[in-house]
Amino acid sequence: MLLLLLRALRQHRWFTLLGLALLFSSVGNGLTYVLVFSQLLNSHATPAWLSLAYVLALAPGLPASFAGVWLLKRWPAFSVLLLGEVFGLTGLLLPCLALWNEHPGLLLLSQAAAAFSTGLTVPALSQLFKQGLSKALMPAAAGVETLVFAANVIFGVGLGTLLYGHVSLWLMLLLDAISFIVAIGLLWYASAAFVMKGEEDSAPDESEEFSWQNVTPEQKRSLLLLPSLALVGAPVMALLPALATALPGDNAANGLALLFARSAGQLLAPLLLSEKQVRNRAGKSFPLMLALLLFTLCYFAVGYSGTLWLAVPLIVIAHLFSNWFYLVATLNVMDSFPGPQVGAAMAATWRLQLGITLVVPLVTGTIAGYFPAQWVLPCSGICGIIIALLMLGDLRKVRNCNFISRRNHSAFNFNNDDDSKTGG
Repeated sequence: MLLLLLRALRQHRWFTLLGLALLFSSVGNGLTYVLVFSQLLNSHATPAWLSLAYVLALAPGLPASFAGVWLLKRWPAFSVLLLGEVFGLTGLLLPCLALWNEHPGLLLLSQAAAAFSTGLTVPALSQLFKQGLSKALMPAAAGVETLVFAANVIFGVGLGTLLYGHVSLWLMLLLDAISFIVAIGLLWYASAAFVMKGEEDSAPDESEEFSWQNVTPEQKRSLLLLPSLALVGAPVMALLPALATALPGDNAANGLALLFARSAGQLLAPLLLSEKQVRNRAGKSFPLMLALLLFTLCYFAVGYSGTLWLAVPLIVIAHLFSNWFYLVATLNVMDSFPGPQVGAAMAATWRLQLGITLVVPLVTGTIAGYFPAQWVLPCSGICGIIIALLMLGDLRKVRNCNFISRRNHSAFNFNNDDDSKTGG
């Protein structure tokens, strides 16, 4: 994957500029995250406010993805990306007003603006990759998305954590704004360098709009892979702070170390995995579910590791498995749908994933209030795998096969009984 990623960056100047733009934008989002949550904690915000901040950091992406799909039908993909970055830059006015007036409600709205900006760009990114890269280079596109997501924590949240308390909050906001301005400039140059690829061999029916009613069984399985990952990953990762308390030492330092270990695994996955490993088809469920099981078991082992030196590599390994799953899921959506549909298809699967990420951790967190988190974690992971198998149809296939086998066996015995009666 690393060599493939380097080849894509070397061959396509627009891809390099786009990757840098996403990196700078991710750093900005990370700085905003640190600024908002640190101020909420310093203002002694109630748990209700913090829960609302968590919801507003994700939920606005749902309507934004619908808006992004609608805009893609009318604007070029790069124009939608530029609009998303401009929206993110404009959203920095809210934390400025919040600092000026000391109003926590405006801090929450700034998180909502960042989430809306992200949701707006999801369909545009997938469509750009589909239109601008050959099928051989498509795994590099999935790898870039993973790297950018990891950069949000390693560079954005990491830089914010290092700066917070040592520099003025206004300087942090200025750095945040500069990262967005640089991202907008890089996107502008990337749009000028963009060249459409591989549109000659499109089939006549590829101009049809995406619809859940018209997808094939293979396409449906591809769309359900990312939600399957969320069913297992979201509740497990939500219990990460509870695992930090089971380790010796300062809870805050342990939590920060585990958070960075998570991002390190996300960062290493596209660099260590081979292209052959990433090109696993959606129809092969066993390796995918095995990866989710190993991910859950690694997190389970963290609670009983007894030391941070063992917990950190376990988290890194866990996210190698989960990000292999993510790469396979993303690549399957891009491969399964034609260029005109891939943006809407990616937005649809992303909305399902986001909805699960919003709801399931709340349920798991409530259960963890009554039972030890170390045992709630594997139970939630295994339940998620079972629901994912049901959702993908694999358990129904097994049940139907058993039913058909029993029916054939009964018919065989009935024929043998008839033969014995007739002397056959």
